[in-house]
Amino acid sequence: MKNIITILVIVSFFVLSCSPKTVALRRLDEIRKYEKKLDKDNTDEALIRNVIEAVQNGNRETRSEALWVLAKIKTPLAYSEFLRLSVEDPDFNVRAIAVYGLGQLNSNTPESIDRIKTAIYDVDIEVQIEALNVAGKINNNELIVDILKNLSSKNKWVRMAAIEALKDYDDERVNTSLDAILKADTDYAVRSLASQVLKYRNEKA
Repeated sequence: MKNIITILVIVSFFVLSCSPKTVALRRLDEIRKYEKKLDKDNTDEALIRNVIEAVQNGNRETRSEALWVLAKIKTPLAYSEFLRLSVEDPDFNVRAIAVYGLGQLNSNTPESIDRIKTAIYDVDIEVQIEALNVAGKINNNELIVDILKNLSSKNKWVRMAAIEALKDYDDERVNTSLDAILKADTDYAVRSLASQVLKYRNEKA
């Protein structure tokens, strides 16, 4: 009986030492090591693929950290992961970083435009705002209707992100929509930003 108890204790210790939390912490440490190495040489394909593997198999913290590394070094190798996780991942932070990664790649492919459109209507406001930021950066006319729709969002921060995203779009609907905001929006900060963007556009024209 005593031997059985001893064996159970050893097995329990082994299970705990290999728990998901412990593995996740170890993986995070590894990713940070990869990040430092990639800061010195961001062309090391083997290291990049190790980080991608962590994105594919890690927990939410690991996926976020690994995605951030991939977005920072702007590697096209991560393109498919940015596409997949920007709409599929259950964690809002991972989705937001994936959208940010598409923006870092300045991706105008049909697939990335489709993912950005989806992210603009994400259930999480942070993902929406990041998608609007990217939509403004890549300046693709296929996104303008979706940006304009967000000018009527109930959330002021989403409305402001949409206003900022529109500043370089060459479309007559932009000025008309911004004029309407100046007349009707109840939030001073939103109206102020709309005024600044209109001034920028007029000076640029």
